[in-house]
Amino acid sequence: MNRLILLMLLATAQFSFGQDLLSLLNEENAEPKVVSSLFKDSRVVNAQSSKQSSIGEFKFLIQHRFGTLNSGFYNLWGLDNSQVRMGLDYGVSDRIAVSVGRSSTNKQYDASVKGKLLNQSEKSPVVLSVFSVLFLAHPSESLRQQADYDFLNQLSFANQLIIARKFSSKFSAIVLPTHVHLNTFAFGTSADPLFLGLGGRYKLSKRVTVNGEYFYALSKMPLTHQNMLSLGFDIETGGHVFSLHLSNSRGMNEHVFLTQTSGDFFEGDIYFGFNISRVFEW
Repeated sequence: MNRLILLMLLATAQFSFGQDLLSLLNEENAEPKVVSSLFKDSRVVNAQSSKQSSIGEFKFLIQHRFGTLNSGFYNLWGLDNSQVRMGLDYGVSDRIAVSVGRSSTNKQYDASVKGKLLNQSEKSPVVLSVFSVLFLAHPSESLRQQADYDFLNQLSFANQLIIARKFSSKFSAIVLPTHVHLNTFAFGTSADPLFLGLGGRYKLSKRVTVNGEYFYALSKMPLTHQNMLSLGFDIETGGHVFSLHLSNSRGMNEHVFLTQTSGDFFEGDIYFGFNISRVFEW
C-alpha cells in the first residue's frame, strides 16, 4: 500500500514538473504582445507619426491649408487662400512603407520611405522607426533659362528618427529628432539644420483624438524663422481619418514646415487646415 502511494506521488510530481517545463517553453517561444493604435493616422498634424501603411495597403492623403486667421474678413479669415498637397502611401511590407506626393507650395514633389525597426511590446518600451524623404522643387521655365540655374539647387532631403510610446489607452507621445539638408540656404545659416520635434495625442472618445506637435530648431536659422506649433483633432470615420487643425506653418512637408515657417502662432499667424486620408486594400 505504501509503495502504491509513493508511486502515485512520484507520478503526480513528474506530471506537474512536465507541465511547468512545457509552460516555460511556450512562454519563451510565444511572440511578444505588440502595442497598437498609438496614433490614428500617419501624421500627428504635419509631422510623421509612428503609424504606417501595412503590407498591400494603399492610402490616399489630401492635405489642405488656408491663409492666416488674422488676414481679416476681406479674405474670410484666410479661407480665400489655399495650398494643397496630395500623396499616396503604400505598404511594401509590415515594416516598410513608401510614399510620393506633390505640394502646391513651391511646386514641390516628395518621395519617402518609412521603416519600422521596433514595435512597442514586452521587449521594447517604444516604437522605433526611421524616415527619409527627398524633395524636388519644380522650377519655372524662366528660372531654368537663367545662366546660373543649377538643377541640384532644387533638391533637398530630410532624415528622421521616430520614437513613440503609448503610455495608456488614451495618451501617446512621440519624439522626432530630424536632420534636413538644403542645397540653397541663407548666408550665415546652416545647410544641415537639426530639429527636435515633440508631439502627442489624447483620446477623447472612441473616434476622436486631440493632437499637438512642436519643433525646436537646434541650428542657426534666418531671423524670420519661427518654430512650428500645431494643434488639432483627428476624427475617424470608417476607412477615413479626417483631421482639423491650426498651425503657424502653411507647409505640408518637412522641408517647408521646418525651414520656412515664419508665422508667429501667438500673434495670430495661424493657418487653418485639414487632412483627409482614405485607405484602400490591394
